[in-house]
Amino acid sequence: MADTKTRILDVAEELTQLKGFNGFSYIDLANEIGVKTASVHYHYKLKADLALALVERAHEDQVAALSKLEVRFSNPEKRLTTLVEVFESYLEQEKFCLCGMMSAEMQSVSPAVKKRLKVYFEDMRAWVAKQFKEMGFKDYKHRSFNFVSALEGSLLIARLSDDPSLIRDAMKTAKKA
Repeated sequence: MADTKTRILDVAEELTQLKGFNGFSYIDLANEIGVKTASVHYHYKLKADLALALVERAHEDQVAALSKLEVRFSNPEKRLTTLVEVFESYLEQEKFCLCGMMSAEMQSVSPAVKKRLKVYFEDMRAWVAKQFKEMGFKDYKHRSFNFVSALEGSLLIARLSDDPSLIRDAMKTAKKA
């Protein structure tokens, strides 16, 4: 059962990153995984339950990934550059940031999902702020907001334009601003 539950999350994440959370149904999930829709409903009774599970997992993954960057690189600028590279890899896979995509569909998600999305982005901004603070910027909170906004926004525009260089260009400007 746990394998099916994990597989449902994996496929739902991929479909969300490719099409948006509202761009697929439980029938699509079941067909992709090779199970009956009843199996999907068994694990996630409502699509809102699935959305919350996706955002919770994305948040946990983000916390772990950012912690690994702290250990792997002593240089905060290198940590930020590596984060940008993660976003560039989304474009190479024709995907979008899961929580960015879910935020774009804010009007159709539950209050619990909205709350968790807010925490996801608050934590990301706090981590980015920490990097700018370590780099000696006094306006590190403002810079972190600009950086995360530019990261999410440039991914959207780069995906539309099919031009990965837009992400790196936007991030160079965001680091300087």
